[in-house]
Amino acid sequence: GLGDVYKRQGGSMAAVNAVTAICLILLTAEVFYVAVNVIVKKRPEKIAFIRGFKKGKFAFVYLAAVPLFCAGHMYAGRDFLASFFDAINQTVNLVILKYSTASVTLLMEDSAFFTATMYYCFFLVAINAVLFTISLTGQRLWLFAQSVTMRFSAKERLIVFGTGRDCEAVYRSDGARVKALVGDFSHDDAEKLYSAKINYIRTKTPERVAERLVAACSERGKSSVVVINTGDEERNIALCGAFIRGCDALGEKAAGMFGKLRVYVFGDPQYETTYYDIMERSHGCIRYVNKYQKVAMNFVEKYPFALFMDEEQLDYSAAKVRAGVDINVAMIGFGKTNRQIFLTSVANNQFITEREGGTELKKVHYHIFDKNPAENNKNLNHSYYRYKQEREGYDTDAYLPLPSLPADESYHKLDINDTHFYNVLHDAFMSEKNSVNFAVIAFGSDLENIDFAQKLLDKRAEWGVKNLVVFVKTRKDHKDLAVLNAPGCYAIGNERECVFDIREIVGDSIYRMARLRNAVYDVEYLVTCGEGIKPTSDMVAKSKAASDREWYTVRSQLERESSLYCCLSVRSKLNLMGLDCVPKGTRGRRPLTEEEYLARYAKGDMPDFDTYGVEVDGKKVVHYDLDFKPSLRTDLAVHEHLRWNSFMISKGMVPADKERILNETVTRADGSVRYTNGKNYALRRHGNLTTFEGLEEFRRMVAERDGRSEEEKDVIKYDYQLMDDAWWLLNKGGYIIVEKDR
Repeated sequence: GLGDVYKRQGGSMAAVNAVTAICLILLTAEVFYVAVNVIVKKRPEKIAFIRGFKKGKFAFVYLAAVPLFCAGHMYAGRDFLASFFDAINQTVNLVILKYSTASVTLLMEDSAFFTATMYYCFFLVAINAVLFTISLTGQRLWLFAQSVTMRFSAKERLIVFGTGRDCEAVYRSDGARVKALVGDFSHDDAEKLYSAKINYIRTKTPERVAERLVAACSERGKSSVVVINTGDEERNIALCGAFIRGCDALGEKAAGMFGKLRVYVFGDPQYETTYYDIMERSHGCIRYVNKYQKVAMNFVEKYPFALFMDEEQLDYSAAKVRAGVDINVAMIGFGKTNRQIFLTSVANNQFITEREGGTELKKVHYHIFDKNPAENNKNLNHSYYRYKQEREGYDTDAYLPLPSLPADESYHKLDINDTHFYNVLHDAFMSEKNSVNFAVIAFGSDLENIDFAQKLLDKRAEWGVKNLVVFVKTRKDHKDLAVLNAPGCYAIGNERECVFDIREIVGDSIYRMARLRNAVYDVEYLVTCGEGIKPTSDMVAKSKAASDREWYTVRSQLERESSLYCCLSVRSKLNLMGLDCVPKGTRGRRPLTEEEYLARYAKGDMPDFDTYGVEVDGKKVVHYDLDFKPSLRTDLAVHEHLRWNSFMISKGMVPADKERILNETVTRADGSVRYTNGKNYALRRHGNLTTFEGLEEFRRMVAERDGRSEEEKDVIKYDYQLMDDAWWLLNKGGYIIVEKDR
């Protein structure tokens, strides 16, 4: 037979087996090499490895087929050259997955080892073809799968409009939603996103994506969270316009979109008025995000100034600063970050002290250092300095007692390189022996700020300044640097943690507490001012639902921030009386019970409230009378009113005169007319911008005008509510009240 011919030509099964074994070893080695790389490599390296199939780097599996086919031909009696070239021809056919064993049938019948190896080779050719296909179309297939998931998943969606690391950080921070980035990505950027396993929509017209999102939320009822952070203010505004047009086109259906479509747009604070106007036209769907404000709020929440003061500076029994104690803050640099920290601090880091016959505001003194004339700023002129500029022209007889300015500021046009810089800084910190001093460094890059912090710590030791706490603005994490671990030195402003995290964007714990506090306020306002209305559970439920709806659709940004800053001040108030709050589950901290907290806060002076048998999220709805006794509780109510004054003034609000308090009216949508009591957010006036004693005069005026009791027209009770309800509010927000660290 032909086998005998092959043997007569010098061939042998031993030689065939040797060739087969070598091919099997080489094929198995390649399988092992590919498997290890696919399993061990991280996604970017794995994708690059698989894409090597497209470039022919893994064609060895085909080369191994040549000696196998050649051995089969020679075993059938053909000469070497004819066998070799036919083997090459058949291997080429394998590339297009054209399998054929006809030419090697004889050897396959005689050798099971050869047969297994040949089929093993065929199988690897198929696998290689699959990997080659994936290398060509894997990115498109992956994006298609992500698109299908986005369309049909029952989960809420996250759509981020923008490019760059900040947007990618937002994307990665969300593990609960199906998500995608939208932008005009370059080819290289798209490759990097795919390697990083970030779903993306590549488009030059993101406005169309925005309009489709509105339709999807309306028609299919799918809820979406949208973040706009393109880095281009005009593009941001154009995208907002697309969402507004989409909502406008829905007609009456747009009224319910605020719960289905939540659009968070990042914008530079110098354009905040433009973004506020956009919010007003967005049917409650668009919310403006000022990243500098988020940094500032995170700073005030984590490091209230009262946290660093003890019984040497504070009288915990009255929540007051002791006589002879000054509070100084040096702001090194007054750019966007420190300017916002200043405004947020002024609205929250407020203190009271004893004065003859009562309590007064203890102003913090801010020393502002910048190489430019830092006080010249259009936003400050429009907001913080409005009251200061206008109050000199007031006829004081026409107003309730005017509130104090919220802080003292000294501007120093000095660069840190100026030879007089340290002299001026030294004088600021040495105002009083028992002064408490803070420095907020935010003038340059992370390393520049950190370097100056070290110099300031050296000066602290040289000058013998006992109470100096240094805060350093660092955009990234630099915990490995020793200076940031030094006593009394803290890094602030890590944007990955406090800005570009979806939990911070859609609403952190302070935000959730503010909405809850607002809902309770609305219910208790309804009870107090509703002409003897007795609340029912159904009425409370409807009021809370209306409060949640109106938070975005009716309330102004100023009103929302008022509630936010109110809740932001709770920790500082606790610190003033020797307490603190920490997240639930914090080890080593024993939580105070509600009874223990009230015993410390009210000292037996908590009123025996009339209740109505109804609750808002576990908070009893209570009736306040006018029995406000001198106590720690009253001191904290005074503190809250003075803090609210400072917040309002920092936003550009001014007092309303008595004439407007008594006579200004507004016509409601139903045609009814009501008194404004001097409150007009559009014109930035408020009738309650006065001293604590001025609130009593306000109460008498409006009660006499309306022929109602002073109890019904009282507004002082709202200053008590925050700390009366603090234990409940913090518990709802995920916190416990503990003893302050000594």
